[in-house]
Amino acid sequence: MRPLVAGTRGSALALWQTQHAVATLRNQAARTASTIELSVRTITTRGDTDQSPVLAGKLGKGFFTLELENALRAGEIDFAVHSLKDLPTQSADDLAIGAILPRGPKHDLLIARPDAILETRSQGLPLIDGARVGSSSLRRGALLARHSPKVRGEPLRGNVPTRLNKLAQGQYHAIVLAAAGVERLALDLSPFVVFDLNPRVWVPAPGQGAVAIQCRANDGDTRRVLGEVSHEPTADDTGLERLYLRALDGGCTTPFGCVVDGADLCLGLDVHGGWRHTIARREGADRARLLAAMQAAQFREAASSEWLYREHRPSEVPGA
Repeated sequence: MRPLVAGTRGSALALWQTQHAVATLRNQAARTASTIELSVRTITTRGDTDQSPVLAGKLGKGFFTLELENALRAGEIDFAVHSLKDLPTQSADDLAIGAILPRGPKHDLLIARPDAILETRSQGLPLIDGARVGSSSLRRGALLARHSPKVRGEPLRGNVPTRLNKLAQGQYHAIVLAAAGVERLALDLSPFVVFDLNPRVWVPAPGQGAVAIQCRANDGDTRRVLGEVSHEPTADDTGLERLYLRALDGGCTTPFGCVVDGADLCLGLDVHGGWRHTIARREGADRARLLAAMQAAQFREAASSEWLYREHRPSEVPGA
């Protein structure tokens, strides 16, 4: 087997994910008494240099992936490591997802300054009225409007440590981040009050918490190596989530969440400025009918006793 070069963005989280993927491949080679030579190349993408406060309309155009994909096509790297939720649902014919690694935590975190927490808890998020809450997606903004209409959702850009620094500096009262990124980087959250947001209610982005490894579609040797470390349950769950996003022809222009939770499929969708939520059985769900029902004028959300938030508990799952 020829030496393989992995491509990655240069953020701390991207590098963690790539080193995790490289270690997974090396461990698999050791288990099978084979040899593999791997190196890493860092590539800057437009998502690293464009710090526009709002991402709407950009992710579907390869905002975080295009330069890595071009390096694949040019033969400069043999595979690229991505956060799965950054990859467009429609893959180019000459590229393929060779592996999806075991998923980390799927949910979002609410991370708040202590002075932004309500002394008396009420319905919705436990934040003072008028709190400035930073988030990086239309989905999170729509969820904030639904569950805490008295707070102010504001755009938040930068890598994970940068976002936490902005919170510490007082630019925001609270921020919402994916739990996977925070836990993978083992960041110090002790200055803040941290809550897990229930993914069955505060529905995450399709594929959130999963790491994908992309390669050239015609590179049989690399696809064989990557296939040995792909995690089938994660691939099945995230594949279904991304099918729903694709059915909406969605990207970051569609405030939409979808997550498989055991036998259930949890969906959230913004329709004319109002967030709608439903939980359906995973097996046998009709995508077109379910999404059409959520968008229908007569949609009625079922009553639920699900919790919205709880005190943060570090995850104990592979890939965290």
